[in-house]
Amino acid sequence: MYKENMYENFNKLEERVFNSLSKTNLGEIKEILSNIKEPTLVSGVGGSSVVSNYLSKVLSKKNNIVCEAITPRDTLYRNLKGFKNIISCSYSGNNYGVTTAFNNDLNKYLFSKNKLKGVTNINYNVEDEEKSFISLSSTLIPMTITLMYYCDDLNIVEDILRTVPQYSIRTNSLYELLIGYDESDKDLIKPQEINSFLENLDILLPFLPTFFGQSKVYEILGGYETNSATHFLESTLTEAGLLIPIVHDKYDFCHGRSNLNFEYDNNFIFFDNDTELDKYYKKILQEQCRTIISIKKKYDDNIINDYYLTYISMMLCKEFAKSFNKDLSLVKYSPLVKKLYYYKGKM
Repeated sequence: MYKENMYENFNKLEERVFNSLSKTNLGEIKEILSNIKEPTLVSGVGGSSVVSNYLSKVLSKKNNIVCEAITPRDTLYRNLKGFKNIISCSYSGNNYGVTTAFNNDLNKYLFSKNKLKGVTNINYNVEDEEKSFISLSSTLIPMTITLMYYCDDLNIVEDILRTVPQYSIRTNSLYELLIGYDESDKDLIKPQEINSFLENLDILLPFLPTFFGQSKVYEILGGYETNSATHFLESTLTEAGLLIPIVHDKYDFCHGRSNLNFEYDNNFIFFDNDTELDKYYKKILQEQCRTIISIKKKYDDNIINDYYLTYISMMLCKEFAKSFNKDLSLVKYSPLVKKLYYYKGKM
C-alpha cells in the first residue's frame, strides 16, 4: 500500500481540515453536543486521546457540566455511577478501545468518521484519508470540529492553520528557541550575535543541543490549560521514538521535580502563558537549564489557545523529525507494536 511521507501529510493538513469542515454536518454535531447536559466521560487512546482531552475541556466549559477525559481501560476500574454519558473518540470507530469504553450502561456517543449501530453518532466526513504512523489530520480534524462547536468562528481556524511559526534564538549561558515571540518581547530576545553561525546550521535548528550530544530527554512544562498540546507532544515524541518526553505540571514542578534536570542536564519545552509563575520560570530556569524551547501563548481564551498550541506542537515535531532525518509518517517501529496494537484480551 502506498504511504505518504511526512512532508506530504503536513502539506495537505490545512486542505484536509477545511475539506472535512465543508463536508461535515456541523449543525447536527452542534445539536448533539449542546444536548449533553449531565456528567460525561470522554474516552480516547493513541492520537484520539488528544481529541478526548480537548473535547472534555470544551464540553466542561461550553455546557457547564462535569466532564472528564479518560482512557478506555479506566472504565473497567472507575466508579461510573456519577456519570450519565460516555463519548468514545476514535478516528476509525472500530478499535478495541471503543468496545471497551462502551461496555457499561452509560449513554453512548461515538465521535468518529465512521458510524456504529446502537449509539449516538457524532460523525464527521473524511474523503482524503491520511496514511501515516503519527496522527496529524486524523487528530486535527475532530479537534477543529470541536473548536467550531466551541466558538463557531471559521476565521480563528484559518488564522491558526495558516500560522507560520516564528523562530528566534537567544543565547547567553543557554540556547533558547522562542516560538511565537516578536520584537516587542525585548526582555526575551537578545542581540542576534549567533545569526551567522545559525545560517550554516539551519537544518538543525532548533535542536543544536541534541546534535552536540546533550540529553535526548525533554521535560515539558504545562498544565490543564495546555494539556491537549502537551499530550500531543508526549504521545508523538514517544510513538515516533524521537526523544524521551517527561511531562510536569507547572506548579508540581515547584515541589522537587526540578532535581531531574539538575542530575541529568535535560532540555525543556515550556508553554509560556505569561502568568506570574511563567515569568518567574523565565528567570529561574536560566540559572540551571542550558536548553529551552519556549512556545508563547497567542490567544487569551485558553480553549482556543490549546488548539493553537497543539498545531504549533505538530510543527515542532516536524522540526524534531527533520533534524534527526526521520519521517513521522513512515516510522520504523518495534516488532512489538503490531503485536500489542491488535490485543483484544481482558484488561
